[in-house]
Amino acid sequence: MATGRSRGDTGKPADPVRPRRRTQAERREDAERRLLDATLSLVARRGFSRVTLAEIGEEAGYSRGLPLHRFGSKAGLLQALARRISERFVAQRAAARHSSPGLDAMRLYVEVYFSRNDKEFDTTRTLLVLMTEGFLEDSDLRAVMCDHNRRARQIFVNNIRHGVESGEIRPDVDPESTAAILVGAMRGVMLQWFNDPDLDLTAVKNRFLDIMDTLMLPLPAAAAGRREADKQA
Repeated sequence: MATGRSRGDTGKPADPVRPRRRTQAERREDAERRLLDATLSLVARRGFSRVTLAEIGEEAGYSRGLPLHRFGSKAGLLQALARRISERFVAQRAAARHSSPGLDAMRLYVEVYFSRNDKEFDTTRTLLVLMTEGFLEDSDLRAVMCDHNRRARQIFVNNIRHGVESGEIRPDVDPESTAAILVGAMRGVMLQWFNDPDLDLTAVKNRFLDIMDTLMLPLPAAAAGRREADKQA
């Protein structure tokens, strides 16, 4: 009588497929990611100066000494955290849509900045906390935050220059000062929103884009003529 069992079938269950063992580089990368995620979470809730490396290790599920071993110091951890925040925002913009250099790239920056979900806003909250602590006297955060802010402004500076050269943006728009105003305004809005979540970020985003266009798009010839006359008066 046939049993339906194929030849060579012993009736024993097949050995389970063993998962591939991760390489040392993969384990190291995963540990760094978890440590930085833990740092983001703790700093967003308590501030950077009040968080210890040992607490970060425990929050990430590792030993208390791993953050020191991995990053060398709290300053080293801060530098890695700032890079991670920047890289995450770059990835969010890339995932949103393709943009062309100039005003379109700046518009995408603003759209993504104000359109993330609550979890992703942890990076913005952490960044604002770090900047606030960074201007305190003798703060170890100042140099890292200064570099981070310059990099953020440079994105706008480069795109404004590109837009001026292509004729998309008015030639009288100063890249450096305009970049500082735009970045400062966006972060100022988020400071208000964290204290007052009833603030309508969608409405702010749309108005921000309108203002940015008004500031930079070429004026009609008549308006440009009046503007020049006012300067000479």
